[in-house]
Amino acid sequence: MRRVLVTAVVTALMGLALRVSATELPRPDNLAPEIAFWKRVYTQVSGDQAIIHDRRELGRIYAVIDLPPRSEPEPRRDAVKAAVSVYRGVLERLAAHPDAPASALERRVRAVFPRDAVADDFREAADRLRVQGGLRDRFREGLVRSGRWRGYIRRTLREHGVPEALAAMPHVESSFNPAARSHAGAAGMWQFTRGTGRQYLRIDGVIDERLDPWSASEAAARLLADNYARLGSWPLAVTAYNHGANGMQRAVETVGSSDIGAIIHQYDGPYFGFASRNFYPAILAAVDVAQAPGRYFADVKPESAWEPVIVKVPDFMPAKAIASALDIDEDTLRRYNLGLGRGIWAGEKFVPEGYPLRVPAREPGDVRQALAGVSLDQRYAEQWPDQHHRVRSGESLSAIAARHDVSTLALAAVNGITRPDHIRIGQRLRVPMAGKPPKPLSKLPVDEGGAVYTVQSGDTLAAIARRYDMGVDDLIATNDIGDPDLIRPGQELVVREAPLPTRVAGNY
Repeated sequence: MRRVLVTAVVTALMGLALRVSATELPRPDNLAPEIAFWKRVYTQVSGDQAIIHDRRELGRIYAVIDLPPRSEPEPRRDAVKAAVSVYRGVLERLAAHPDAPASALERRVRAVFPRDAVADDFREAADRLRVQGGLRDRFREGLVRSGRWRGYIRRTLREHGVPEALAAMPHVESSFNPAARSHAGAAGMWQFTRGTGRQYLRIDGVIDERLDPWSASEAAARLLADNYARLGSWPLAVTAYNHGANGMQRAVETVGSSDIGAIIHQYDGPYFGFASRNFYPAILAAVDVAQAPGRYFADVKPESAWEPVIVKVPDFMPAKAIASALDIDEDTLRRYNLGLGRGIWAGEKFVPEGYPLRVPAREPGDVRQALAGVSLDQRYAEQWPDQHHRVRSGESLSAIAARHDVSTLALAAVNGITRPDHIRIGQRLRVPMAGKPPKPLSKLPVDEGGAVYTVQSGDTLAAIARRYDMGVDDLIATNDIGDPDLIRPGQELVVREAPLPTRVAGNY
């Protein structure tokens, strides 16, 4: 009995240890210079400044320089090039005379190196010069925006066994900007690429859930949990978010250690660049700032949390019809449903059947009732179909759009084209709304809020309509009745007995 009790206690303690370890973010001492560097970038250096530093030794900072405004990109680039040229020249002169700095600037640069630094140290440092723009303004803006989704993100991470501290990750990825896009094709608050995103999200010409903060947060939690299950370490799992799980496995095998500090300082994989190497320290720095913003910024007040009501759309519907039924403007509806593609807001695609629509807080029953009231001529059983066009020599995206009488914006959106000039001969493009339009629903499906009523002797359409709080015309349209005077006892009619129910989750 005693052995059983001891075993039970040990098992319980092991389980507790696993749960605790699964929610902590280790902070290796040898990453302190990197963490300090990123905290400085996030809190002390403005967007009109830049740090000249060593790309591998982040504690080695040569200068913080002032830059022209962002509205003057060419002068900014020239200022950066000039600064890099100056400090490269200084390092090359120190390589020639390590112990005899000849100017005040050379003496200042020499002071950031160890006393026993030799010529090769300065020569190699000259090749590792890097410029990091300041992010203080963006980080502050992100702190304000984060209030909208921070509570939801924390709950979602917790539900997936992911450290809640990682709710700070969007500060690094996008400054909590749901519309952010990178040169590498990543999109949204969590910066999913199409390849990775499609493992967890719907991404096509109608919907891009990478841009939806709620869907993308759920996907990020799942990806992080999957990385942890595979790699067994939160530092590795977090870095894999940027570098990929396969890449981190190669790093562990090459270095012979799963210690993130060792990997950051020793691994030189061909794709393990500056962003991957610094991803985990940058996250830890963002966590520190996000957990105590008042220590770094004055008067930062996060926006109030967005807690929308979620209701499944019962049929394919135009966004305009939905906004009208809910008595809200389309811009508001769009802000709460950023995953819906541009073609939907241009009126060239329908909001899909079953889509989890988010609307500003109100009673869910009221939302369902409002959607139930959308007229049948604005409700469809299928999406507006596309046609396809094969790009020929000399054709432009705008010319193809004009030929098919669609907007260039919608044509680019459904094909995932971000650069209109980047189409190629032979490319197959989907053309929205060029196909034959679908017919609107002719009657209300029984499983979408209707009920079957059997006509009794003496019934009239007017009496039945009053009984079920329907208009006569609505009852006629719902049942595709050709002659209102020809209903008969025993005939089954679909009536609106109750508000449309929320559908179970599934494809849409």
